[in-house]
Amino acid sequence: MQFNGTLADLQALVQGLGCSGHWVHEGAFEMLVIEDGESNLRLNWWPGSGALMLVGDPAQRMDLEQRLRDALAARS
Repeated sequence: MQFNGTLADLQALVQGLGCSGHWVHEGAFEMLVIEDGESNLRLNWWPGSGALMLVGDPAQRMDLEQRLRDALAARS
């Protein structure tokens, strides 16, 4: 996945999907630690390249990953 906006734009996009958590700056990338009480999902974003990756348990990730892909496509 790709996201070529600002961090504030990405934060608004994932908040609009109902994702809550906290953002951590990890050197070359930004990471959202999703705090939903049931998963270990992390959203990693590299602003330099625009690469966006949702990581964690596939069973918990699939729904959010599809909603994120749909939201990104709607921005285009």
